[in-house]
Amino acid sequence: MAPLKIRVEYYFDPESRNWGFRVPALRIVGGACETREEAEEHSLDAIRYALGDEAESSGGDEVETQYVELVPVLAQTV
Repeated sequence: MAPLKIRVEYYFDPESRNWGFRVPALRIVGGACETREEAEEHSLDAIRYALGDEAESSGGDEVETQYVELVPVLAQTV
């Protein structure tokens, strides 16, 4: 099975001199980060939170957990 790919857009706001990010598929927007690296860390935290298994089962459902690994592209080895 191919790994899950989630698009993350990073941008620099010259007015506030901060980095921000958007995760369009999950409707996440974040910012006020001093560096791009900090924006990357915050985006991964936001994705983990959005995909977390916080939802409760109604009892009669069959529940299965799927594991998703979040790795920044720069950290991957080819």
